[in-house]
Amino acid sequence: MSEYCVYLKMPSYLRQWFIHRHGGSNPVNLIRGSIESKLLQRATVPQPEGVLPPRQQEDEVAVCIPYSKSHDPRTYNYITETGKRALVGRIKDDFDLDVWDFLQDFGKIGKQQKDLIYLFMEQRGIREDGTCWDTIAKIYQRLRNIYLTKNRKKNHPT
Repeated sequence: MSEYCVYLKMPSYLRQWFIHRHGGSNPVNLIRGSIESKLLQRATVPQPEGVLPPRQQEDEVAVCIPYSKSHDPRTYNYITETGKRALVGRIKDDFDLDVWDFLQDFGKIGKQQKDLIYLFMEQRGIREDGTCWDTIAKIYQRLRNIYLTKNRKKNHPT
């Protein structure tokens, strides 16, 4: 990996999950060949003249730019705001898929939802900070509602 990083602002739950998913180190070394790695290579451009290299802020995660002969991080080490949004959007989509994959088999889980979400968090390296559990519960509920709505429409065509 290279010594060049980009910094992505993410909510606490997503930042912790992302770091855990890619091996637990900070800065994050992306898994070679992963969608995030490929997207980061496409999103990085040469640093514009007169722009200072960014510094990591408190709520950001550092992500090492993967090395490639055709896309050397010594040259391609700047990511635009559009590139950041695309990368964080991809990470959020992956998180949603992981939440759904873990919880959807339990159907209407009611009281056990609390423990199942805590189990999900524990297995994915997410520590509760006062907002993580609520946010993940809302994400799951939103995904479940979308799924149920689509199933109703499929089973009862108008």
